[in-house]
Amino acid sequence: RFRLIVPGATAKPSPKMGQALGPLGINMMSFCKEFNARTTKVRPEVPLQVTIVAKTDRTYKFFIRTPQVQWFIQRVARIPKGSDWGAGRPPVGNITWKEVFHIAKAKSMDPQLIGTPLRTICIGIRHTAAAMGVTVTRELLPEFAKRDDQPVTELEALRKELRLRNKAGKKAGKK
Repeated sequence: RFRLIVPGATAKPSPKMGQALGPLGINMMSFCKEFNARTTKVRPEVPLQVTIVAKTDRTYKFFIRTPQVQWFIQRVARIPKGSDWGAGRPPVGNITWKEVFHIAKAKSMDPQLIGTPLRTICIGIRHTAAAMGVTVTRELLPEFAKRDDQPVTELEALRKELRLRNKAGKKAGKK
């Protein structure tokens, strides 16, 4: 079994995918076509988790799961990444229990979570949020009340900006 994270409905052959599928003898183009056909109803670029089970006769089957909990939390809290220190420092974001419940309902469709009570999934999401430095409250905290003003589409641009800033900082530190 091999696990990949592939963008929904827009999968294209890439070196990362080739490194995973090549040793299994799986044709990347046929996998991408089949994956894109099965994920046409998913919003493009959503990072879906894929588990590939390869057989000895070079055939395969794959299972598609919802994105990771961290992805959902980052989208809802409108943060480009979680805290580097987790719950040990001031929170970097805030989500409500209602939003946690909606994430749990989406995650309950995953094969390994079918039959798991929503309350249990919610508790797991709350722990993940705490590890990311995101607080879970009944109502939004005042300092995070304006988070909904920022469009979710800008999160990817913020992530790229953070990566570039970190690279520049590392290069300056080496000199």
